[in-house]
Amino acid sequence: MFYIGFPILSLIYIITLLIAYFSKKRINLFENKVVSTLMIINAIGLILELLCYAVLAFLQIQDTPIGMIILKSYIYYMYVFDWVLTGYICMITSNKYDTENYDKKEYYKKTLILSSPIIILGFFVTFFTKLEYYNKFPKIYTYGTTTNFLVFITGLIAPFWIYRCIKVSRTKKTREYSIRIRTILLGIIFVGIIGALTQLVDRSILIITSAHTLMLVAMYFTIENPDMQMVEELSENKKLTEQNYEEKTKFIFKISQDLKKPLQDIIKTSNELLENKENIEEKIRTINTNAKQLYTYVNNALDVSKMDINNLKIVENTYNTKNFFEEIKLRIKAEIKNSNKNIEFRYDISENIPEYLQGDNTKLKQIILSVICDSIKYTEEGFIELNINTIIKYGICRLMIDISDSGKGMNLHKINTILNVSEKIDPTDQEKIDKLDITLPLAHKIIKSLNGSFIIKSEENKGTNFLIILDQQIKENKKNKSLEKYSKKILNEKKILIVSVDNDTVEKIQKYCGENDIINSLYGRDAVERLKTEEFEFILIDDELKNESGLEVLNKIKNITNKPKYILLNKNKEFMKKHYIEDGFTNCIIKEDLEKELKKINK
Repeated sequence: MFYIGFPILSLIYIITLLIAYFSKKRINLFENKVVSTLMIINAIGLILELLCYAVLAFLQIQDTPIGMIILKSYIYYMYVFDWVLTGYICMITSNKYDTENYDKKEYYKKTLILSSPIIILGFFVTFFTKLEYYNKFPKIYTYGTTTNFLVFITGLIAPFWIYRCIKVSRTKKTREYSIRIRTILLGIIFVGIIGALTQLVDRSILIITSAHTLMLVAMYFTIENPDMQMVEELSENKKLTEQNYEEKTKFIFKISQDLKKPLQDIIKTSNELLENKENIEEKIRTINTNAKQLYTYVNNALDVSKMDINNLKIVENTYNTKNFFEEIKLRIKAEIKNSNKNIEFRYDISENIPEYLQGDNTKLKQIILSVICDSIKYTEEGFIELNINTIIKYGICRLMIDISDSGKGMNLHKINTILNVSEKIDPTDQEKIDKLDITLPLAHKIIKSLNGSFIIKSEENKGTNFLIILDQQIKENKKNKSLEKYSKKILNEKKILIVSVDNDTVEKIQKYCGENDIINSLYGRDAVERLKTEEFEFILIDDELKNESGLEVLNKIKNITNKPKYILLNKNKEFMKKHYIEDGFTNCIIKEDLEKELKKINK
């Protein structure tokens, strides 16, 4: 009789776990819902087990209809628990589990439907066959056709569970997934061994339901509780954010240094021109060259807002950036070593570069190596430096490859010869590319063909600086996407897009929607690009924008998203509300009543 302590303690524990689970914010993943369902079923099973003790040991009503229903309901609990667990195991051990097009809920439903004959048969066998019982204190237990059929069915299902877990654990390699499968596998084996051994020792020892509880506890804390995964994700995100901040600081400093030199040259030359009017034409040419250099640098390197994704030349070739730049570094070191020159190779490659990019990495590698080989050729001693920075926006990584040397340098005429070439690559050029015989003019042509930019700054006997700017598509980072998905679900955040130049209005919206993620776009084009790559709960568009109206923005975005779109109006324009709704807006928000209107939307 002391075995009644097992279900009592297990029931207390599983109820505590359920309260903790449902009382805190959590990720509403479908797998979590199934596990919470199993926990509820287990709690019901423990209650039924305690009632069975009451029926047989305390109340002695086993021969009454109510007593027999309680006894048989507990046996049927085993069928229900195994049925739901089978669906869960089949769902998470599917080969398609970690693919984007895998519908977990649909797969789970199909599994339950396919296995439903067993639970239906179990129902009829449990409630329409005779259940025998042994009740001689201190030993009490049930036996007969009802329990024998349950043992038979469990004996068939358990090997199937183990087979599914072992089979998938060999193919799935992610850490989280392998932990999940191993936990379930060990849980199944544990329950099976415990159940078998206890029944062999003493049939009156009934701890299967408590073993179910232990298995669920292990599943909850090991595979379904996402806290550790969230900590890892957020830690990595924090690290990347800090790296990004440091790199942006270094990048801005470097740009300021790069801009100073041409500006100083312009000031110096213009002062000379004012003091001495000799060689006017040459001095004006120097000023013009430096001015063009400044314009090109700023326009191509910094003006990310004008990035046009539609004009990118897409090459279906995905490459690992870490391996890519590591190979380039090794090749450069080998070239310098073979040159037998006293050259120091320095490099600084941004850690913020996405892990995978899509583009013509073969040509990019040829360009970088050809430029650096040219630097090695004209540098007898000193240094060659490779710096790679990035600007990331709208799913595009703008690579900024900076190559400097302390070599002979080149005059203005030679720079113009390299840059003033036709963009068309002819058969002769293609032949040189195939033979890896790429000169600087040809490198410039290739860069142009990839919609990139090539900037050269040089002084004779002081060295040369090459800047290659090239856009590459970012392959989706599943981890960051996972982080965004989890953070939204845990915090119940809504992502809201505001298209407005009115800072006061934006600040008020941020105040009233403080728990949500507020994104502010200053103009329609930026909103269009964001909506192509991001998902928002709803969009707020100010009627008073620069160079465009709210209706024009609506016409640009209405074919991109079907999320609700609200127009922000001043009180004196409230009469236009009806017209805006007829034009396609979901509704209008009066700026003077922002808090009230936003609460209405939130409901």
